[in-house]
Amino acid sequence: MKSAPRPISPCGPAAAPIALILAALAAPTCAHAGAWTQDPGSLYARLTYAGITSGTRFDAVGERVGLEPRFTFGAPDGATEYRGREARVYVEYGLIERFTTYGSVTWKRVVTDEPVVKSTNSGFGDLILGGRYRVLRGRVPLSLASELKIPTGYSRESTPSLGAGDLAHTLRGLVGASWGWLYTTADAGWTRRTKGYPNEYVYSAEVGGTLPFSLSWRSVVRGVRSTAQKGMPIGGALFDPERASSRLLTLDGVLGIPIFPGLHLESGVSHVLDGRNALAGNTLEVGFAWSGNLAHAP
Repeated sequence: MKSAPRPISPCGPAAAPIALILAALAAPTCAHAGAWTQDPGSLYARLTYAGITSGTRFDAVGERVGLEPRFTFGAPDGATEYRGREARVYVEYGLIERFTTYGSVTWKRVVTDEPVVKSTNSGFGDLILGGRYRVLRGRVPLSLASELKIPTGYSRESTPSLGAGDLAHTLRGLVGASWGWLYTTADAGWTRRTKGYPNEYVYSAEVGGTLPFSLSWRSVVRGVRSTAQKGMPIGGALFDPERASSRLLTLDGVLGIPIFPGLHLESGVSHVLDGRNALAGNTLEVGFAWSGNLAHAP
């Protein structure tokens, strides 16, 4: 993103951007630029498909337990399984010097398979809109970010749900550093929620870089800590991941493979290390990412 003498950001524009038809795909090493901001006119975009299948969750005290069915008649000992699939588009754009706008939207299909009933729901999840301002430059950049999570009109009463249905606002501070082939970034913030949901602390730490043959990698620890001790069952469900007031800690790993200059194919896995009122298991993901300066595109 930035040229010498400043450290290289992990999400810089491609050295040779491809045509605008590819401008909806990837960057070398990160899901977003962390503490860095895009240059004016620069675009970073990522298109991913992810899925999780799980029959377990973390209860209110952090113990791993099976998912409980809502209806037990005829099969009291049957297993319950939750399956979620989603396609996500994430885009950020350098609007002016030091300020980057970003947003994402997700299409989901979620299934709860119980012993005597199977419930399915599909549609758009929440819309995320935000901005990031770079307060300090130099070898250790510091930024502030503000974002809104906006429901897209799905029903809060459907089970399984596509989202919590609440409007939420997050403020966070971000710091980073890079050393050419290696970078690290971290953030911490506070989410103000509505519709009776408790507020949350959010935080993450990321390290990544480049490997031989232009491969890229990153590893991220992410955390969400709700101020509530218990979940919020709605619509008769004993547990719904989208509507639970959760505390969870995840570890993500992503590997990027270059396809064209600036365009990477990425695959990753996210594992839930610990949680309270949270779904357990692994999320697998595959996607494309691209970055470049639209003002310089042919």
